[in-house]
Amino acid sequence: MFRKLTVLLLALLLPASALAEVYEGTTAALSAVTVAAERAGVVGAAVEAGSRVEAGDALAELKPERAFASQDGKVSLVYAGEGDAVDGTVLELAPLERYAIHCTVEKAYQSAEATLVHGGEAVYVRCTADGSHRAVGVVTQVDGAEYRVLTTGGELYVGETVYLYRDGDFTAESRVGIGTVVGSDVEAYGATGTLTALKVSEGDPVERGQLLYEINGGSVAAPVSGIIASVEVAPGDTVREGDALAQLVPDGQVCVEIRLSEVDAAQVSPGQRAELTPAGTEEAIPGTVLDVAWVAGDGAYVARILPEEGSALPLGLGVTVRLP
Repeated sequence: MFRKLTVLLLALLLPASALAEVYEGTTAALSAVTVAAERAGVVGAAVEAGSRVEAGDALAELKPERAFASQDGKVSLVYAGEGDAVDGTVLELAPLERYAIHCTVEKAYQSAEATLVHGGEAVYVRCTADGSHRAVGVVTQVDGAEYRVLTTGGELYVGETVYLYRDGDFTAESRVGIGTVVGSDVEAYGATGTLTALKVSEGDPVERGQLLYEINGGSVAAPVSGIIASVEVAPGDTVREGDALAQLVPDGQVCVEIRLSEVDAAQVSPGQRAELTPAGTEEAIPGTVLDVAWVAGDGAYVARILPEEGSALPLGLGVTVRLP
């Protein structure tokens, strides 16, 4: 009897917090939002799991696909503007060389030197009809007895036959072949995606290797504030539109989970108040029991406690829980 009275008196004298049940728990996500790529691209950088972000912060940077001019020329047509969705031709580039000439050493002056043409050498061109149409050009491709010339100046007619010479005086000894004039083809540049940057305008001269436009790419922003639960991509990964980039736990969706025996679980109910003390601190945060559920096959119950609004606890943090 004396022992029971002593225990009762001690219980009455101790503060309520000393009589509370104490558990060790861990922060976990109640729900998560999947952040997906809005367009295709190559991942350049991404946030790390566990990072806190605000709505609008960049979660990942996607490198754009870039188109470069394959030759010197002039932009003849542009079919789309920045921000447009494209699936086909973006722009056309007209080469600086107005004409191409398909040539052969047939009809060249009968000498070893005249029948041996080299890529990159300059030639002089005039029509076979009356010599009134003339041009200058450069040998660009040589394949045995056949070669190709691109004109860099002059005026010819498409379809006409021309002689080619090494000498601007058009001497017979310098004739290196005969050819047919064709129009230089306009080059079309196409893509599928979103045109995020257009670097040229119609009529602009461009040089070989110059950047023409960028497709896709850009920043992927956080739709809400919260904590990054996981990152599904790594720098260098290629993603398509709709591919998952990260899992984001919104503010208010981080709880504390504790494991309970069946006897303890019977004493805990939704709405019950709790005190939460995160590891590494001594300051308690108020919380409320959200639910208690049996974990099938685990032989235990789990209670989820929601911290008060405004508490920004990271995922995976140890928390001491006191339940009165």
